[in-house]
Amino acid sequence: MHLIYYPHSYRPSDKDVNEFFQELMLSEGMTPSLDPPSDHLNAAKPERHLSSTDGMVAVLPHRDPEPSKYILFEIGLCARAQRPVLVFVEDVLPNNLISAALLQRRFSRRHLLREVRSHRHALRTLKTHIGTEPPPTHQPKPGQRACLVIGASSVSDAQRSRIEEQLASLHYHPLVVSGSADCLSYDHPYEGAVAQATVCVSFVERLSPLEFYLLGAARTSLLPSILLTQVPNYVFSTRVPTEYQPRKVSTRDMDALCHTVATEVGLFEEDYLELGDQERVLRYRSALITEGSEKGVYSHQVRDVIVNLVGATIGEIDMSKDKIEVSNVVGPVNIRSQLERVTQVVKNAPAMPDAKRQEFADIISQLQAALTPAAEQRPADAERVARTAELVASELAKDKPDKGFLSITVDGLKQAAKTVEDIAPSVLGVAARIAAFVAGVTS
Repeated sequence: MHLIYYPHSYRPSDKDVNEFFQELMLSEGMTPSLDPPSDHLNAAKPERHLSSTDGMVAVLPHRDPEPSKYILFEIGLCARAQRPVLVFVEDVLPNNLISAALLQRRFSRRHLLREVRSHRHALRTLKTHIGTEPPPTHQPKPGQRACLVIGASSVSDAQRSRIEEQLASLHYHPLVVSGSADCLSYDHPYEGAVAQATVCVSFVERLSPLEFYLLGAARTSLLPSILLTQVPNYVFSTRVPTEYQPRKVSTRDMDALCHTVATEVGLFEEDYLELGDQERVLRYRSALITEGSEKGVYSHQVRDVIVNLVGATIGEIDMSKDKIEVSNVVGPVNIRSQLERVTQVVKNAPAMPDAKRQEFADIISQLQAALTPAAEQRPADAERVARTAELVASELAKDKPDKGFLSITVDGLKQAAKTVEDIAPSVLGVAARIAAFVAGVTS
């Protein structure tokens, strides 16, 4: 299987397009590797991702007023690193969005099935370019992971030491190259520092010629780079998402600067999802629908929930058409996210009248509010209540709910509610309302 970086839209309006290309890629032995939506991003993360995959298949759909800058940025990474890439561009978009040097195909949203042979041929062309057995890294880094620090000449020795200490606390060996006016030294091949590093932290101004040279070498080689600017009124480019541009810092506040470095390194280290089989693709689609926003606005918490759902670490999902059913939930999860999933389960229940769906959704909202004190003080007990409510909702969502199972589960919900009665007394009353609702629906 080829591991493929897969930039695509997260918007519900593009769901059918995503489904088409995901299935086509799987049928051609390609494993889509992607990052779920989040509001926490930096450029180092996609740079690392691209370096660890065999190539890229990007889907660029129409969007008003312009296509996604995020997808365009990721395509640009491939162009910069000269990595294998195939871009599917919607046929209503203008010319010259994508460099003519990149392999690309136009697709029509209305005629995807008629274009299957053409798109399949494009994927096979990309596979031929990648090769049947993409080679591994020629020389894995033998020592401790290292972070190249560029811009030490623009800070004091004490400030540089603070940055090195922060990196060491994150278990990175700091590689600091002193500033020099000689950017091409044959006596000291500084390019080796770029090859040794796993990630780079670099200031973007007041660099020496050598530091400018090394920053260019790092970016050309696609070494994941966390960029910092000390200019308070730094002007961001309007063509690139702000999240992928330098972070504003000040050496006057080294605590904040070091915290920024730690945060960005944490983002860089986050894992991606690999959709290696049809089940994972379906789980991803369902999770995206369940946790997503119609406005295309996502939180970092949403990313974690989707990763857990796709990785099957917090439950199993029945992806029957028009239904999302969650069961067998294990492990602590965010109470709010879990109860929001309960609401979605009920809202997608085909056998329940609309009025009843809304009524139950309102009760779950009441449960969410009632559980707030318990979620803060005794999260394990609160999670037990939410998990049991989810089991009730999952059974109710079925075409033919099992009354015996519901009776046992409702009793379990009441017992779970009693465990938090001392700090969240209203939970017991909401549990009684759920019991009454279930009795009314199944009678």
